[in-house]
Amino acid sequence: MTPVLTLAAPIVAKEHSIGGAIAIGALVAIVLIVFLIIKLFGMILRHPIISILLFAVGGFAIFKFALAGIIAVGALAAVGAGALWLKTGDQ
Repeated sequence: MTPVLTLAAPIVAKEHSIGGAIAIGALVAIVLIVFLIIKLFGMILRHPIISILLFAVGGFAIFKFALAGIIAVGALAAVGAGALWLKTGDQ
């Protein structure tokens, strides 16, 4: 009966893995990027005149710039969340 109990005992690691940090960072980045893209498209749909004027002035470049900024913010959030995940594992 003792071997069954030792096999059923959970394995506790002393620190978090890099794979977990990457997974947490990717999850945070995806959620943030999707949220900001929904907000961007919501603003485009709420203010169509401004969107048409921006498109007339800069073409799609303005919207590509906004999407690049959103992706950059997501990447920074991913790195930050991953770093926090790794840091909290060695307590």
